[in-house]
Amino acid sequence: MPVIICLGAFDGYHRGHFSLFENARNLAEKLHTDWRIVTFTPHPRFVLGGLTARLFTESEKALLRQCFGLPEPFEIQFTREFADTEPDDFLNDLAQKFPLEGIVVGQQFRFGRKRSGDSAFLTDYCKQHHIRLQLVPQQMMPDGTMISSTRVRDMVQAGSVEHAAELLGYPYFITAPVRHGEQRGRSMGYPTANFIPDGRKLIPGEGVYAGALYHEGVWHPAAVSVGRNPTFLVEGSLRIEAHVIDFCGNLYGCTPMLVFLKRLRLMNRYSGTSELVKQLALDCGQSRRVFNGRPDVPMIFKRLPAVL
Repeated sequence: MPVIICLGAFDGYHRGHFSLFENARNLAEKLHTDWRIVTFTPHPRFVLGGLTARLFTESEKALLRQCFGLPEPFEIQFTREFADTEPDDFLNDLAQKFPLEGIVVGQQFRFGRKRSGDSAFLTDYCKQHHIRLQLVPQQMMPDGTMISSTRVRDMVQAGSVEHAAELLGYPYFITAPVRHGEQRGRSMGYPTANFIPDGRKLIPGEGVYAGALYHEGVWHPAAVSVGRNPTFLVEGSLRIEAHVIDFCGNLYGCTPMLVFLKRLRLMNRYSGTSELVKQLALDCGQSRRVFNGRPDVPMIFKRLPAVL
């Protein structure tokens, strides 16, 4: 059956990508055919340089596809040798795999040797091969902000998770295994789940966040710390620790979803445990209020499996 392909390098999915998918889906419905996402793995910028951390892991992108009803992508292995492929050779090869009825792509997307596969090339190629082409304009927020993966990464790294969520269309999150820590939080009455994310996963900037944790089909409010434990002068890499409010279960060995809703404050060094405990109580109160003010979160992720 002829197919509509939506072509792009998708490091997760944001509002701009959803616009592409909607165009591809609508075109497929109009032509009574199927549509597919065609993408590259790893992300081209991992291979060619310029990218060291990804927004979402492969398993997280699979969860997003489930939540938003997206088809399984056709992934093309990206290497330095593949980067030198001429754009017409790439499309000819793709046409051997799929009978191309149409191509949907962002107007600014480039592919092929020296990024020569631009909108002008696609227009000529599709005209010659009788393929329908939709070039989707760059998507913008109402305030004029350009929607792009680069912009989302910048917001996440800056700790501006609320702004990142506006660009994504949903809150930023991680799924990662929970491991044992030093048990300091437990000794203060605030036990924490210590998340160990994928080494290439983009971590929000240091600070304390109001968050939400999804585990076994239930959402819980959480106060989340991203930092290096300055009060205890602990050296090392960034740690992600979440106190799941009013939760009494065991998360060790599990891989729950941890959602970042709002950064409450930057990391501070406190004079002692008693001062830190007072601040933790304030953080938990704020986190609960933020969580209660976001009843849309369970609806956004309503198609999540009961067990991650």
